[in-house]
Amino acid sequence: MDEWQEGSLGDPMHKLVLVVSGQVDLEGTSGGWVIIPNHLVFIPAGRPFIFQTAKGTVLHVAHLRPDICNWHHEGCWATNAPPLAREMLQYAVRWTPDEACKLDVARHFFSALSHLCRDWFSKPRIMWLPAARSPGMRAVMLYIRDHLADASMDGACAATGLSVRTLQRHCEEELGFGWREFIREARILRAMELLAQGRHPVGSVSKIVGFKSLSAFTVAFAKRVGMSPSEFIRHHATVRREAAPGSEPACDADAIQAI
Repeated sequence: MDEWQEGSLGDPMHKLVLVVSGQVDLEGTSGGWVIIPNHLVFIPAGRPFIFQTAKGTVLHVAHLRPDICNWHHEGCWATNAPPLAREMLQYAVRWTPDEACKLDVARHFFSALSHLCRDWFSKPRIMWLPAARSPGMRAVMLYIRDHLADASMDGACAATGLSVRTLQRHCEEELGFGWREFIREARILRAMELLAQGRHPVGSVSKIVGFKSLSAFTVAFAKRVGMSPSEFIRHHATVRREAAPGSEPACDADAIQAI
């Protein structure tokens, strides 16, 4: 699909999205997500969001009834897509909205899909950065965005006029991270985004996102993501090959409705 944006003050249905290829940028009340291929994101009913895709993005999207799918997290959540999730969402898009409402097999299918979400989204939140509330911390976020490779607390303080103590306190209060933890999270998120594209060597990505050594990057990435950077690249290359045959250029976000 071409670049596309959707905003809502809260939909009546849950939205379950599989990113097959491309990239999704999602903004919610608590922060923002960058969703890369082979990942799921769940947007709960009634939750405000802004959803934007990059050019060439392919999605499979299901709408799930809140009375059947009991969401167990506060707000949106992203996770790696297990093989079963990929297969089920690929199968689900074959039904039209009318068929999804009327066919018994479709209703049972979406009921099973709804109940599986609790298991699929049981891991800690990933690919998410919290939203800053104060003007000072919004300035810090801009500084990090523009200086990710060499961001430092001294640099952030100089750029924003905050003291070290104030910056550290606001990081904890507004972001839920200490300074070092937040920088590491931002760097790993950016690294995932670059590695998923399949065009950047691991060593280059390590330098781009600001790690001092390849070994430090590998350890930090594996600890957060659950696989090494090289394994991550191979995994996404495999998923891209599997998704390539017969992939549609777009998927209507209203094509599936669980009843």
